[in-house]
Amino acid sequence: MPTDDDLRVEIMDADVRAAKQDWLAARDSGAPTSIVDATFWLYTRLMSTQAQQIADAFRKARDCS
Repeated sequence: MPTDDDLRVEIMDADVRAAKQDWLAARDSGAPTSIVDATFWLYTRLMSTQAQQIADAFRKARDCS
């Protein structure tokens, strides 16, 4: 049975930057609202997930010391 660590995907700064660029491009190009909303949703989810990963790594490092 896979563990949570086996299913984990690391979100990198480049992922967040690319998602932000996609959202801004959609917003500034006059893309349909559904596309702008979808790209913004992905951008915010990646930021949130990365923040959680940073917090998890901090707690893990603190607990191991």
